[in-house]
Amino acid sequence: MFLSYLNETSNFPFSVSLVIVAILALIEGIGLIIGAGIFGFLDGLLPDIDLDIDVPDMTAPSIGGQFLTWLQIGRIPAIFSLIVFLVAFGLIGLFLQGMVAAVLGAPLPALLACIPALVLSMPVLSVGNRALAAIIPRDETSAVSHDSLIGKPAVITGGEARKDYPAQGKLKDQYRQTHYILIEPDNDQDIFAQGQKVLLVRRHKSIYFAIPIESDGLID
Repeated sequence: MFLSYLNETSNFPFSVSLVIVAILALIEGIGLIIGAGIFGFLDGLLPDIDLDIDVPDMTAPSIGGQFLTWLQIGRIPAIFSLIVFLVAFGLIGLFLQGMVAAVLGAPLPALLACIPALVLSMPVLSVGNRALAAIIPRDETSAVSHDSLIGKPAVITGGEARKDYPAQGKLKDQYRQTHYILIEPDNDQDIFAQGQKVLLVRRHKSIYFAIPIESDGLID
């Protein structure tokens, strides 16, 4: 009966999600047996988000940066985040379809049901990433402190930075990992436009303060 429920057209996206999870888990298990991290390349596709940003301190943060920070993306290997999302999406979708069918007599169309399932999966992904980060060991050889970013060049990537209104910026550390941070001009009269190159000179809580860079050779 459960298998027939999974095979219903209205449940197709959620069933596929769970099947993909099973396939990924099988492949990763084989990789562990042979000593190869098959899905390690996924981590290279994600930026190393600076996850210690204090969200309430964000005066004018990038929406995208704040959302990725909330999701805890980058705290665990990307394959685990993908599995958490697919499991949450699949199970939530099946549960919602069952509830709708019980109340209304028929489930929602598959595409329509994907919308609430996707929305509800986001908090689960955030909590799941945070929980797994506490138990999954990470390679600390490339870890950097927040203060170690001071003195490095960065580029403004989200909006306009001015006094009391930080904007999102990005930079690479000595391990070539990309960090997304909040940047505000160190001089009150300065305004940094999107794409402008700056030099980080100090940090206060979650905000980095910077001065403009004239040279084009400091950021690659």
